[in-house]
Amino acid sequence: MKKTYLAICISLVMMASCNQRKDSIQHTQNKPKQDTTALVHAESSASAVTPQETAEQWLKSIFKTKDSEKYFPDYNVEEKLCTKRYQDFIAESGELYGPSNLDDSQFLAAEKKYKAKWSGIYPISEQEMWLFGRGNGDIGELKALTISKVKDLVFRVVIDYGAGIKTENEVTLVAEDGTYKIDYCKTEFL
Repeated sequence: MKKTYLAICISLVMMASCNQRKDSIQHTQNKPKQDTTALVHAESSASAVTPQETAEQWLKSIFKTKDSEKYFPDYNVEEKLCTKRYQDFIAESGELYGPSNLDDSQFLAAEKKYKAKWSGIYPISEQEMWLFGRGNGDIGELKALTISKVKDLVFRVVIDYGAGIKTENEVTLVAEDGTYKIDYCKTEFL
């Protein structure tokens, strides 16, 4: 009796598996074949642009207008282009090292606080800093602009403003909210 019961169970399991295989084969045969050529092409195109290239394209795009490939962005560009942390750093350097009504003791206390807050995050430069070494007004068309990669998310931006004013900037980008932002810009006047 046990042998018969065992034989029936084995037979049922085998029949069930054969039916599943038959259903699976019919389902596959009835299914239209998908053209994967477009998918493969789309995936290879998407992966063809590296995050590094995208960052460089973003950096170049901030200097473009409809009419020019070398135009300085609008007034107050820090709000649009920089991380919030770097905006705060630039603003505080401007308040401290730019035009000020602080007397000597107030200045020393403010400078000590500034250095304590920022020295572990950014290199401290005891001068007013504005993005790309520009003054705090509109610039417009640049005489020359070159952008080159230094390393991942770090670029060298050389700007000739005209009238003998040139800067070399080492710009560090970070990914933020699906785009890029400037998190540091070391500027040297040439």
